[in-house]
Amino acid sequence: MTSTTFNQDVFAQEMDAVFIVLLTFSSAQLADDIRIASDPFETLPAANVPGVLSNGLEYLFIPLEITLPRDDSSGTVSASLKIDNVDREIIAQARSVTTPMSVKMQTVLSTDVDVVEVEYDYFTLSNLQYDSMSVSGQLTLDYWGLEPFPSGRFIPSQFPGLF
Repeated sequence: MTSTTFNQDVFAQEMDAVFIVLLTFSSAQLADDIRIASDPFETLPAANVPGVLSNGLEYLFIPLEITLPRDDSSGTVSASLKIDNVDREIIAQARSVTTPMSVKMQTVLSTDVDVVEVEYDYFTLSNLQYDSMSVSGQLTLDYWGLEPFPSGRFIPSQFPGLF
């Protein structure tokens, strides 16, 4: 459920606020979650670098691109993510993880970064590739809309008490 302010900003011709995407990467193989922001909104107090402080958590600003999935009936729910390789630590973290990471994507407005307007908490990062310029991968989501329901059929041989 989004706020009225968010809905008005989405449909406005001009707006005073900026949409900020916050990404949280989680894995059992990581010592701590990796948090990235799409905008250099403020200077983080602990590290003195640009980022966003939202709900007490620091999100480091790193330029990124997200290509959202197509809105069609193909059943493919896959977005692509590309993060600029601005630090050697990014490659080191990418190499340390051998299983797909969980990704939470949140959108906040710059007018109130503690209010999460939109949240997607079920992405999985896979097909991780990296070079000297960027780190990229696919954000996938299990889509159950094309699965048959119910998966079985109620027939006399399997459910004789119904007939």
